Amino acid sequence: MSASAGFAPAAHSLRARLRTGEFLVGTFIKSPAHSVVEVLGGVGLDFVVLDAEHAPFDRASLDTCVLAAKSATLPVLVRLPSSDAMHALGALDSGADGVVVPHVLDADGARRAVASCRYQAGARGFSNSPRAAAFGQVPLSEHVRQSDLNCNVICQIEDALAVEAIAEIAAVDEVDCLFIGRADLAVSYGCDRLDAPEVETAVERIIQAGRRRGKALGMFVADLGQVRAYRRRGVSLFIVGSDQAALRAYFRTLADGFAAADVQDDKFNQEMYP
Repeated sequence: MSASAGFAPAAHSLRARLRTGEFLVGTFIKSPAHSVVEVLGGVGLDFVVLDAEHAPFDRASLDTCVLAAKSATLPVLVRLPSSDAMHALGALDSGADGVVVPHVLDADGARRAVASCRYQAGARGFSNSPRAAAFGQVPLSEHVRQSDLNCNVICQIEDALAVEAIAEIAAVDEVDCLFIGRADLAVSYGCDRLDAPEVETAVERIIQAGRRRGKALGMFVADLGQVRAYRRRGVSLFIVGSDQAALRAYFRTLADGFAAADVQDDKFNQEMYP
C-alpha cells in the first residue's frame, strides 16, 4: 500500500522504531491549533503528542491537528482524556499513529488499552471511511492489517498501584512502551518533589520491569538536560517540554532582554526624547 493511501512502510513506522529501542524525541502540543503542528513538522522531531488529557482538545480540533501532522509527514500520538475505548477510537480514526493511555493500573487495564486499538483479537470498532483508511480507499483487510501493525500503544505508569503491578503490565505483549509519569507518581506517593526517594524507587522498578520484558521506556522531561542520565538507564522515548513551555520561555527571554536593553539605552532615550 502506498504512502498516499495513508500508511508508511512498517519498517519505517514509529512503532517499528519504538520497539527496536531507537532514541526518539518529541514534545507535547497543548494548543489545539493546527498551525502549531504545521510549524513543528519542519523542525526534525520524531513525533508530537496531542495532549487531550490536560488540554482543551475536542474531537474536531483533534482531527484538524492530526490532519496537520499528516500533511507535514510528522508522526502524531494522542494522549487520551481517559482509558475509555471511545477516546482511542476517535484518535485512531482521525489517523493518529497511536495513543498514550493515562493511569493504566494493572495488566487488565493494559489489555483493555491494547484491545481498544486492535481490530484482530481486539475490540476496535471498524470503519474504513475516516482518514485512517484514506476515506474509504483502503480495503477492509488491508486497513485492518496495517492499523494493527503500526498502531502504538503506550501505557502511562503513574500510580503507586501500577508500580505494584508493573511486572504483570510489562508482560502484556502488545504494549509497546511503558511511559513513566513522575509527577503523578509523586502525587500518588504523597511527595512534593519528582526526585523524592519514593518516586526514584518507583521509576527504577518500572525501568527494570520494562528492560526485563524488552519494552520501550518513555518519559517526560522539562528540558534536554535531563535526557542523558535517563537514556543511560534505558529510556528511549522522550517527550521534552511543550509548545506552551517553549512559547513562554522564548517570550520571557525576549521581554527580559528588551528590558535590559531599555535600561542600557536610557541615556540615548533621554537625548532623543528630552
